Amino acid sequence: SADGFRELHILQKYIFREWFWTFLAVTVVLLIVMVGISLGELLNDIAGGRVPSGLLVTLMVLKMPEVMTTIVPLAVFIAVIWGLGRLYRDQEMSVMRASGFRWTMMLRPLFTLLLPVSLVLVLISLLLVPSASSLALKKLEEAFRNAAEWGLQTGQFHVLQGGDLVLYVAGVEKDGRTLNEVFIQQIRDDREQIWVAEKGYYWLDKEKGDRYLTLENGQVTEGGTDTLDFGIMQFSRNDLKLPVPERKQRKNASEEELSARPSTDILFTGVPEEVAELQWRLSPAFAAIVLGLLAIPLSHSAPREGRGGRALLGILAYVVYANVLVMCRDWITTGHVPMVLGMWWVHALVLVIALVWLRRQGRMVGKG
Repeated sequence: SADGFRELHILQKYIFREWFWTFLAVTVVLLIVMVGISLGELLNDIAGGRVPSGLLVTLMVLKMPEVMTTIVPLAVFIAVIWGLGRLYRDQEMSVMRASGFRWTMMLRPLFTLLLPVSLVLVLISLLLVPSASSLALKKLEEAFRNAAEWGLQTGQFHVLQGGDLVLYVAGVEKDGRTLNEVFIQQIRDDREQIWVAEKGYYWLDKEKGDRYLTLENGQVTEGGTDTLDFGIMQFSRNDLKLPVPERKQRKNASEEELSARPSTDILFTGVPEEVAELQWRLSPAFAAIVLGLLAIPLSHSAPREGRGGRALLGILAYVVYANVLVMCRDWITTGHVPMVLGMWWVHALVLVIALVWLRRQGRMVGKG
């Protein structure tokens, strides 16, 4: 009847609102957590002298698009599980079943949520993430030519790397790049080095991604930390390699450059690394849809069962799904998985599991 159709339509909107507001709340919580993690990594790199302190806020902002592609699929997944879990716990789903609500009717509000979210994820992954990565690399490159960005204050000792690196600069010229009267104490592999130079400046090796501090007209004194074996060497120029961020040690310069390349440049190249990168960028959008479908049967619970257990199970499923995608990305690069198959088989496998499980569990919300 018309009244019955209207009632079901209202129920669909009710479920959608439940999912939507839960999705926003979970996204905010996950965003706060990821911001804290990213801030901790950056502060650790700043303390170790691997990232300039003047770029803290800029790098945090530029990292947000990548963070969003990580947390949004998980937020959708948790929102559907959490929202439906409440309906089961409060026995509202039993009332809906009695009014003729079939499980297939949940697909409309589900895709009303999933499709816009997936579209936004595609735009973020294909456009914003590479643009932000490219800008971050450019900012770092510029910062290595500017001592002010590194927070270097003249006439003060800067203790970095937990005391393994001590830097002192008497003055900085107007160009913000040239350092005057440089003193450096460095401990590496039980060897202590003391560098003294008239001038110095930062520079970046674009090919390898290594960062250097070039010293001119000085001397270096080197010896063991526990012995009297010391040597002194004069030099006119010496390039001192600066420490590399821990998270960058697993990522060479070519990979950094690849992540910063526009999506149009890697669309039809046929190079394994670029194919893997493109499929990786598209994965969050597909994952949001697949996880949203998987969440419906996964959210089924007894009336008095808490929602925490289902949410925890959902997070575990997400971790397995995400880790298989990460491994598959490496397999494509190394040639262990054909590029045509790529990461699609992972999405397809989870999608089939979700659809089969969804159909089998359909009786729990009414057979359609």
